Amino acid sequence: MPCSSCAADSLDIFGEKRARRELRRYLKDGLGGADAKQIAAWAEEGGLHDATVVEIGGGIGQIQAELVRRGAASGRVVEAVGAYADLAGELARSVGIADRSSFEVADPLAEPEAVDAADIVVLRRVVCCSPDGPELLGVGASKARRALLASYPRDRWLARVLLRLENAALWVMRKRFRAYLHAPGELERAAGRHGLTRSRVARGMLWETAQFDTSAS
Repeated sequence: MPCSSCAADSLDIFGEKRARRELRRYLKDGLGGADAKQIAAWAEEGGLHDATVVEIGGGIGQIQAELVRRGAASGRVVEAVGAYADLAGELARSVGIADRSSFEVADPLAEPEAVDAADIVVLRRVVCCSPDGPELLGVGASKARRALLASYPRDRWLARVLLRLENAALWVMRKRFRAYLHAPGELERAAGRHGLTRSRVARGMLWETAQFDTSAS
């Protein structure tokens, strides 16, 4: 159950070949993954006209691209792995949004000021890539003017077992990357410290998708 990239260690398993496969898949079939589709649907339901979008740890930025295609004013990817920049640009050009999409190389935990405030902030499969996942979600929450949309592993036995197996395999292969499962309550409290409240949640077999709204929304 691989996560999207968040830290530089992700290059161990999230490299250019994987990113290029994701680009080809998106250009052919659109968004993949039930959680990505759910995030996009909820964002569109909340209204995209004139909205700004920031996707933290978004890799090549499929979700922000999709939301811009659906009517958002602009999208931005904030990603710790600079190797994704060229492919993110290729994606934006391919779908005709290059003038409304940008890519920023930054570690949001170390440089939260590098993340611009936006109406909609997206963290898809990102908080599980860091032992400081709740803090990372908190950074996203602090930048969300309207809504924060995130997905992360469900806190259930199957996800815990699969994460342990995945991390064991990564250890055997001498990879630095590790995946983490954070209790939903910790994530909810992290969002709450920045004035956001979880308004809805969708649960699949392994992934949970949640929307956090500002009190004014």
